[in-house]
Amino acid sequence: MKRFQVLVILTLFAFSINAQELTLQEAIDIALKNSYQLKAEKRKLESKKLEYKAAKGIRFPTISFTEAFMRTNIPGWAMMSELNQHRLTMTSSSKYVDMTAFNAMMPGMFSPPTYPEWNNWQTKIEFQVPIWAGGKIGTGIKMREKEYEASKFDLEKTKQKVIYDVTKAYYGALLAKEAIKIANQAYKSVKKHYETAQSMYNNGLAIYADVLRAKVYLSKVKSKITEAKNQYLIAKRGLLLAMGRDDIDPSQIEVVGELKFEGIKKDVRYWQEVAVSERPDLIALRTRVENAKRYAKFQKGDLLPSIGAFGYYQMDDRYNPFGTDGTGFMIGIALNWKLFDGFQSLNKYRAAKEVYRQYKNLKKGFEEYIKFSVFKAYKELLTAIDRLKTAEDNLKYAQEVLKITEKRYKNQMASMIDLLDTQTMYDEINFEKAKATYDAQISLLELKFQSGQLKENNGGDRR
Repeated sequence: MKRFQVLVILTLFAFSINAQELTLQEAIDIALKNSYQLKAEKRKLESKKLEYKAAKGIRFPTISFTEAFMRTNIPGWAMMSELNQHRLTMTSSSKYVDMTAFNAMMPGMFSPPTYPEWNNWQTKIEFQVPIWAGGKIGTGIKMREKEYEASKFDLEKTKQKVIYDVTKAYYGALLAKEAIKIANQAYKSVKKHYETAQSMYNNGLAIYADVLRAKVYLSKVKSKITEAKNQYLIAKRGLLLAMGRDDIDPSQIEVVGELKFEGIKKDVRYWQEVAVSERPDLIALRTRVENAKRYAKFQKGDLLPSIGAFGYYQMDDRYNPFGTDGTGFMIGIALNWKLFDGFQSLNKYRAAKEVYRQYKNLKKGFEEYIKFSVFKAYKELLTAIDRLKTAEDNLKYAQEVLKITEKRYKNQMASMIDLLDTQTMYDEINFEKAKATYDAQISLLELKFQSGQLKENNGGDRR
């Protein structure tokens, strides 16, 4: 607990300082602690755990305590209360039953009934023990246990979704940061073009229009830097939102890391096999399909007899609670078998079997859908990799063209318009390469997510 408090204090302290560096793993760790969606899923898991514990309690005896007071002048209840108090005698019973006929043998012995009011304090401890309920007890407990286990995989799926959202937002911030870098590089290049044009104009080798064109383009690139910085702040704001930290100014953090893509090693069949065996929502569904089968067995229990034991210890007293004028106990065992209920239980059992068959088909359909999702993500990744390779080649070509055009302009063999157009082409391709790297990284992220491989360590190194 102390270590956790220290970690929280250090985290808050770190974010209290301007432009603190933030790695992807740190962002994920913070999100896993602050995500409201994840917290809600944890509460759901805890409720399933408690439901499972409650179900296990069915096996144990139910013990209840009752303390009741009754005052009545209804003859049957009053007489029974006096009898339970061990106070009833042949003489006192004449208060409730007309026994004057016996006066012929014993004159004056009995008076006519008066039906008096009578008090009774009753203290009772009862118990019930289910012995067998057509298999419903064990099946019901097992169903709760498996639902609890399925909820663990629901939690894992939510964790992976949080990791997915944070990682995607983090790469978006890296792309925005790269855009600032590219814009600054473009500004330096255009400033050099402007200085070259100014120098050539001063030496009578260029017209003043070239200087003005370079100056206008320089201002345009400068505004692009401002735009890129604002986009970076927006991306960091989105990242903080995904982390569950909307109380932090995005200018206080600086994402670190390089926007790069290292490729993949595994084929699509590998990813499909991994997805079908490890994707948490599929495992949860399989568990619930088995529970649907158990539910049919649970409903079948209504067609079978149930056996249970019961008993109680009772104390009755006329004047005092917990009194012991009279005491007694009862213990027994009972069998209950519903022989006919209009085929309700039979049809419920048959309906539960149909639900199980329905879920089996849904499971099969979901498995095929997952394979398709992985196939789609894999092919989109290959497309993104191809675009990245093309962008990398194009950047090399654009860089060579820019160098040639710069030399041609200095040798008065190309115009400033040609130079600025080439610079524009180079800047656009440079950003396209960064965007292609981002797209490839996001495509790999999507493939891992569809395969259920976004663990807390960011999916490991499975490629």
